[in-house]
Amino acid sequence: MKAAGIFLTLIFCSIIVSAQSKTTQALHDANKDALALFFYKNTLKMLNQQESKEFDDLIKDIEKMKFLIVSKDESNFTINKFKSLVADYKGEGYEEIMTSRMDGRNFDIYLKEKGGKVAGTVVLVNDEKDLYVLDILGSVPVNKVPQFFQTIDQSSDIGKMIKEFAGDKNKKEEKSEDN
Repeated sequence: MKAAGIFLTLIFCSIIVSAQSKTTQALHDANKDALALFFYKNTLKMLNQQESKEFDDLIKDIEKMKFLIVSKDESNFTINKFKSLVADYKGEGYEEIMTSRMDGRNFDIYLKEKGGKVAGTVVLVNDEKDLYVLDILGSVPVNKVPQFFQTIDQSSDIGKMIKEFAGDKNKKEEKSEDN
């Protein structure tokens, strides 16, 4: 009986893992130098360092999230590639729900429904240098997405990883300029 339970758990986990966007995975595969971070419900709860009820409400419907940062310069990520990326998400059944701008970044939000319930959310955040992708199994209240992104971006641990990633890129650029 115990083996059957473990088997069912493995099947369930593999369904959850495969439920995120194939488009995001293809983007990551095509950009091996991209920073990819994975978060599960418990990991997201740990980000709530101030124990904010607001943040808990933001993450309550998230099962899993992939946070991908693609350097536009390093990957030669053009507007045409962005349009193709959006078309690929739409091909997976994601619908554009909202577009906004905040702090010099464009936010494009796409939802995928299954049985009348939001099954997946993709947030594309564009600035001059990078493309940020939040691929969420579950949902975040659409009107709270910029706040959610800022919280992740400004989290001390994640922010440190992002800054180190950007710092590593800057060091590589400085070395190539010296040669």
